[in-house]
Amino acid sequence: MYPVTPESSARGEEAIFLSPGDPLTIANVKRLSLETPCSDDVQMRGGLGLRTTRSSGSTRSKTTTKSKGRKKPIPEPRKIIYDDFIRIDDWDHYGKVPKLLKEYEEAMASIEGSKTWTNDQKLVHKLSFMRGHHPMIPSWWRLYYKMWGITLEELDDVFTPIDEPRRVVIHAYGNELAGGKALESLFYLSQYVKDSEQIGEDAKIAPMIVKAIKGYYKWALIDAGLRNFKVKRTMIVVDYKHDFHETPSVSDDEMDLDLTNDRRGEDFIDAVSRDLERRLVALADSWRTLLWDKRTKSYAMRPPTLYAFAVIQHIVMLVSLDAADENNAVIILNQIRLNDRGQWLWNALSLAIPISIIRDAIHHTRNPRAIVPRDIDEEDDPDE
Repeated sequence: MYPVTPESSARGEEAIFLSPGDPLTIANVKRLSLETPCSDDVQMRGGLGLRTTRSSGSTRSKTTTKSKGRKKPIPEPRKIIYDDFIRIDDWDHYGKVPKLLKEYEEAMASIEGSKTWTNDQKLVHKLSFMRGHHPMIPSWWRLYYKMWGITLEELDDVFTPIDEPRRVVIHAYGNELAGGKALESLFYLSQYVKDSEQIGEDAKIAPMIVKAIKGYYKWALIDAGLRNFKVKRTMIVVDYKHDFHETPSVSDDEMDLDLTNDRRGEDFIDAVSRDLERRLVALADSWRTLLWDKRTKSYAMRPPTLYAFAVIQHIVMLVSLDAADENNAVIILNQIRLNDRGQWLWNALSLAIPISIIRDAIHHTRNPRAIVPRDIDEEDDPDE
């Protein structure tokens, strides 16, 4: 199995194409560049970029060669019964997290509007930033992943310490083996995407990613005890083909080839950003209508945080909208490039973190207006 590439996914040709935290506006999305290397003012943590004033030399220290290759003992699996009202415990004082948290908070201060984000948006963004230093997987799940080589010492902080009862973001309420296997399905994704890219099967990449995201979401709902219920969606998954557009592009006869390609690229970006915003705004409107109580003239519960996974070939952009106010803006939380085998662990965590938080939010609200018994053979489909 391919080793985990440490520190960052920021290689010259694999740079992020928009800074997480930016609002989803046409002006911002037009700055996308799929080929340009990362700028010097973006520090990477496991693949997530944040603008910071720190110098390029102030990065985390790399693992020493002395510890490379040493393995830790694999803990035996154990069952912990959690308080059903606690979604994730406090790890802010664990290991290197306090130092990294200070850096993260300084970077967040430079993101306009971040103080108005919901707690769930902040949590998704924070944990994505802290991959590799903040525990995210129960220690006893290591037993499921022996073939993946993640028992190495440099990956200790991905898992909880042995016999640590505190909950982390990736966990199972029910069958823990099923939870471990569901996460493992995301481990394979980067390898499959890269293989398809190398043999020229590009058309298979986006559908493969969409299937993997939906598959993990399906497990998450089952794990929350909602197998036999129809759940009003708070997450959508959209596959954007390269010929997706809303308005006709300028014809080839009207301009030279290079200019035509640039215009088509702009048309595509405009169309994707408008469509994502349209979908999330419509979903937010439907939630507010559903939860509005005419008798009390208030919401039966706070409208939820909504998410969209936009899949553009091997790239996944995660955007979010707080449905509580019709004036809230759509924000970008992360972009994930899935065509690097060495990033298979970080990429899997990037997808599992938001879906786990979505699952927890559904599990702990359980509003009867949004969760109803399903008809036989009916399935949820977080797309369209």
